[in-house]
Amino acid sequence: MFDDLAAFADDPQQLLDRVAKALVQSGELHRLFDLRLVQERQRLGLPLDRRTPIDDVEEPLRSQLEAGYLGACREVGELLLDAGRLREAWMYLRPAGDKLSLRRRLAQVVLDDERADELIELSLFEGVDPERGYAWLLGRNGTCNAITALDGLSAQLGVDDLRACAAVLVRHVYGELQGNLRGHLHRISGKPPGSLSVVELIDRHPELLADGSYHLDASHLASTMRYARVLTDRDLVAKALEIAEYGCRLPADLQYPGEAPFEELFAAHRLLLKATLGHDVNEALDYFGGKAGAPTEDAQNTSAVETYLILLARTGRDADGLAAYAKLVAKDQVLSTYAPTLLELAQRSGQWQEFDRICRERDDVLSFAAGALASRQA
Repeated sequence: MFDDLAAFADDPQQLLDRVAKALVQSGELHRLFDLRLVQERQRLGLPLDRRTPIDDVEEPLRSQLEAGYLGACREVGELLLDAGRLREAWMYLRPAGDKLSLRRRLAQVVLDDERADELIELSLFEGVDPERGYAWLLGRNGTCNAITALDGLSAQLGVDDLRACAAVLVRHVYGELQGNLRGHLHRISGKPPGSLSVVELIDRHPELLADGSYHLDASHLASTMRYARVLTDRDLVAKALEIAEYGCRLPADLQYPGEAPFEELFAAHRLLLKATLGHDVNEALDYFGGKAGAPTEDAQNTSAVETYLILLARTGRDADGLAAYAKLVAKDQVLSTYAPTLLELAQRSGQWQEFDRICRERDDVLSFAAGALASRQA
């Protein structure tokens, strides 16, 4: 082989192409990546030993070298995907910003014991496909472990990814709760129960909750409520509402207090979820509006204000949301990505004059400029 390659010493492109083909055939794909970098340096007339860092290469060669580097990442990453070497593939696809290729491949994978840890790590903890990874984790490790994992990851996940994981959790917990209630009813009645929902079961069979009975760890229910807040899909919100209704009927010693504005954890979530579905909206707005306007010892805690703004937006009261934002959110206060922004509320309500007034009052030039552009587009 080496003698064959030596014959192409006077034709560098042919030489490198033949080496590349040999490396692909032998599965030495990491070395293929090194070869592509050598090939790119040779093309640009740079030293081939890679001792010169990319940062030390002057423009315009540096940009060309970086483009070649990313091209090599994509090529090798795709080849590793084809070979089923997913973790190795991600080493190259990540710097290339190519999450979708690996996500598509993960969708074709059947989870097994041998590769479960690797696949969950990639999909969930590396953020390639959090929804799929969280479902895998929940199915393998159970509710307690999955909630702990989500608590640790939630700050790193985007809104859409956290909402997808929350949906997985709510479906799972609802299914567990419904199954345990059905099993309990079967034991005490001696006959299989029909396909009743959680609320139908506890409404029609109050004996299920007699004598302090409960059917799922109350801390799991409480954690599920926290994540259910971000849901907007009506079917999922309805399931979460049933879990909240069940929680409200638990004994007092299992009614764990929450953080503001959800001190009465299950009851407050029931209000929020009902209003999200369009029920008892004014009652919920009064409750959360009162919480948002109440004095707080922790000025950095914006949960009450954010919940109120989110609820106003969910229920189509965007003009009220604009006014509430101006009143309740300090000029330099930063809200989380879950709360609607001042610009979003203006876009949804069409109240551009009020938006203009608020920006001027706050001396907020950036928002004013963004609003001027957005209002023209509208």
